[in-house]
Amino acid sequence: MRILVIPLASRLHGEDYYTSLLQVYKKCLEEYGGITIYDNIVTHTNELNINFEPYDLLLLIHLTGGTSRFAKRIVAEAYKPAILIAHGRHNSLPSALSARAWLVQRGYKVRILYSDDPSALCTVFNSIYRGLLAGYSLSKLKVLEINENGRLSDNAKKFIETTGAVVEAINYEEIIRIGERAPDNELRDLYDHASKYIDLSSTDHESLYKALRIYYAIRKIIVERGFNAVSIDCFPLVIKYKVTPCLVVAMLNNDGIPMACENDFYSLVFLAISPILTGEPGWISNPSGLTNEGYVKFAHCTIAPRLGDNCMLVSHFESGYPYAVTCRMKYREYAFLRLDQDYKKLYVFKAKKIESGLLEPGLCRTQLIADLGDFGGEKFIELAQGNHHVAIPWINGLDEMLKVFSWWMNWDLTIYA
Repeated sequence: MRILVIPLASRLHGEDYYTSLLQVYKKCLEEYGGITIYDNIVTHTNELNINFEPYDLLLLIHLTGGTSRFAKRIVAEAYKPAILIAHGRHNSLPSALSARAWLVQRGYKVRILYSDDPSALCTVFNSIYRGLLAGYSLSKLKVLEINENGRLSDNAKKFIETTGAVVEAINYEEIIRIGERAPDNELRDLYDHASKYIDLSSTDHESLYKALRIYYAIRKIIVERGFNAVSIDCFPLVIKYKVTPCLVVAMLNNDGIPMACENDFYSLVFLAISPILTGEPGWISNPSGLTNEGYVKFAHCTIAPRLGDNCMLVSHFESGYPYAVTCRMKYREYAFLRLDQDYKKLYVFKAKKIESGLLEPGLCRTQLIADLGDFGGEKFIELAQGNHHVAIPWINGLDEMLKVFSWWMNWDLTIYA
C-alpha cells in the first residue's frame, strides 16, 4: 500500500513551531513501509505540485489551525481516500473537523485520526495501519478456486466484484492428477512439516498420504501459478474420492496461505485479513448449538494448529473419512466475524472461551464453547447472518482495526461486545 503524508500549517502559528512538530510525526510515520512524506509543509495553496497518481491513500497532518482549505483542495484534486491527522493544540482539530465535514458532504472518503498529544500518534497509528493494509490486501489476492467443473462459481464472481481480487478455477481431477505424481521424498517432507504441529501417530498411513497428496498438489499449483489464497468446494470431492481436504485447509492457513472450505468466499475475506490484523490465522466455524447456560457451541474440522494445543487427526464428522483436525484452542478471547449476503455489513461478536477441544461426538471435531455475553444464546441465533463465522484472536486495538478496515471497504460495522 502506498501512502502519501502531506503536512499542513498556517504561517500565523510560527515556522519554528510547526517545523519542530512535524519532526515528532515523522519519527512515528517513517517506521512504516509504503509511506512517503512530502518534502514541504504546505502553507499556501499555490505550493501544491504533487503527482497523486501512485498513491492509494493520503495522510494530511493538520499541524496548526487555518489549514482546512488546504485539506479540501488536496483531497478534491487527488480524489483519493484521506485520513486527517489532528492533535489538541493550535486549532489543529477544528481545522480537521471543518475539512472533514465539507469533504464528506461532497462524497469524499475521509476520516479523522486524533491524538491529543502529537507524540502519542504511534500508540494509535499501528491499529489504523493494520486496518488499512487488511482492506487493501483483499484487492491483491489471487485466489485458486477448486471445484467440480473447473469454472468460476457465482460465489467467486461476487467476491471479485466486491474486492477486486483475481480468481481462477480448476477442477478436482487436476488436483488428483498432480497429487498422484508427488515424489515420495516431498510427501515425507509434508508429513514432517505437519507433524511439527499435529500428532499424526494414530493415523492410517495410506489414508494420511491421500490427504498429503492433495496438500502437495495445491501447494505446487500455488507456487507455480502465483496464487496466494484458496477456496475449495469440498463436499463433492469428499464424496467422490473418500478423503477430506480438512488437513490441507488447516495446514495452508497455518502456512500463511488463507484457504476456505465449502467454497465460502465470505469467510475467505477474514481468513485473509486475520494474519494482518492479529498475526494469527483465522478459523471457520459453525454455530452448532447452545448450552443450558446460553453459551454458543462453535465447531469445525479445519482449525490451523497454530491456534491450538494438543492437535491431532481424527475422522471427519459427517463422512467418517480421513481426516479432520481437532485441537484445544489456546486463546482466551475471540472475535467471530460474519458478512451479510450482499457484502455490505460486517458483524462482529466478542466472545470468551469457556471450553474447547473434542468435547462431544455429534459435532465437527474442533469445538469451542463461547460466552458471548448479552449477545449469546437465543439472541445470537436472532442476530446471526449465516452459518460460518470466522474466529480470530481478540487482541488490543482489534476494534479500531476493524473500524478502519470497514471504512476502507465501505461496509457498515456492528460490534456486539
